[in-house]
Amino acid sequence: RTPGLKDFSISRGAVEWGIQFPSDPSQTVYVWFDALFGYVSALLGMAPGAGTDARSASDGLGWPADVHIIGKDILRFHAVYWPAMLMSAGMPLPKRVFGHGFLTKDGLKMGKSLGNVLDPTDLVARHGSDAVRYYFLKEINFGQDGDFVEERFVNIVNANLANDVGNCLNRTLTLLKKNCGSRVPMDSGDISEDHPVRLECERRIPEVPAAYEGLDFAKAAESILAVSGRGNQYLEEAAPWALFKSEDEGDRRKAEETLVAILEALRVVAIALHPITPGLSARIHEQLGLPGAGPQAAGWEGTAWGGLCEGQEIAK
Repeated sequence: RTPGLKDFSISRGAVEWGIQFPSDPSQTVYVWFDALFGYVSALLGMAPGAGTDARSASDGLGWPADVHIIGKDILRFHAVYWPAMLMSAGMPLPKRVFGHGFLTKDGLKMGKSLGNVLDPTDLVARHGSDAVRYYFLKEINFGQDGDFVEERFVNIVNANLANDVGNCLNRTLTLLKKNCGSRVPMDSGDISEDHPVRLECERRIPEVPAAYEGLDFAKAAESILAVSGRGNQYLEEAAPWALFKSEDEGDRRKAEETLVAILEALRVVAIALHPITPGLSARIHEQLGLPGAGPQAAGWEGTAWGGLCEGQEIAK
């Protein structure tokens, strides 16, 4: 027995509702003892031939959990009581327990009396699930308390997703259609390793897997958006629309390289951002005319630079 830990009662008397103890009808099962086992009992019978014994839930049916995400106000029940219950039953523990923070709205605690409850269904209906998921994972550090202000929400989504990603993609595709017949003019793998957009991509994307694994979604999004942001910035710096008007072959080559570098970076961004914005990532994949079932099918190895090939037709 660990010093500081005390036994806790798994029954309650004088409670009319609840599950009665077979050996003592005057007692009912403590609600947290009953509820916690729901994580395991819900898995029973899910697979053909699965048994009804609780231990069978750990036989390839999803237990133990890789990460158990719960509210920080019930951390004691999930990080002390629940592991003790599992250990007493000889069952494996969750590999990790993560307590998330609380959310306020406009600096105030949400409540019916204040009439300021944030309706997630309405928010998704008005702005889309990608935007909602992106904002909460990017702007509120996972595990910490956060505040929702709709004006900031709209500004962040517009700046990061609509402008740095969406607008940059559309402008580049328009230039490609006008000047290259919507076909990739060179292999993206042939772009110099010291090209500014490639440099940023190959520097920041390797940071993302560890951030996802550590549930640091803000860091993951920051690293990914740094790539699209650099692409957007470089588009303005290189001004390929002006270079295409030049009669110099070198200028045209630089303009083509600029478009391919930005489109390749956005291809990588679509894969890396897919866990947060699956809808947006799928649309980027489709607009780039890429084969396959979408960015999720590419796997993380798909983020390696060099996925666009010369002659590949981009969706018009």
